[in-house]
Amino acid sequence: MIATDHSIDPTIDVNGTYILYGSISRLLLAMFLAATGFTIARTNLLPRWTARSAYVLAGVNLAFVPSLFFGNTPADFYAANGWGTTASMARSSATGYWLLALGISTYRSATKH
Repeated sequence: MIATDHSIDPTIDVNGTYILYGSISRLLLAMFLAATGFTIARTNLLPRWTARSAYVLAGVNLAFVPSLFFGNTPADFYAANGWGTTASMARSSATGYWLLALGISTYRSATKH
């Protein structure tokens, strides 16, 4: 809870959250995707597209790590809380759909063996 005597916009006035919800989450997600892609590529349990797409998504997440240093204007694409960073997060974009496709691919691969 933020106690102030005036109303604030938490997307602009609370600078400490940019590291936690921005760059750190991007690094952790990139590490998860890279490890998942590596494991899939080494075990050959799933189709090759799953590993390749994991590497691509890891690269996209790593590309947004430096956005921490480009201000905090939500209208900017490449800002700590910009619309590009928000639009490419896991809950609302390609990573979420990739996880869904990975689950379907895992299910289909399990029924073949």
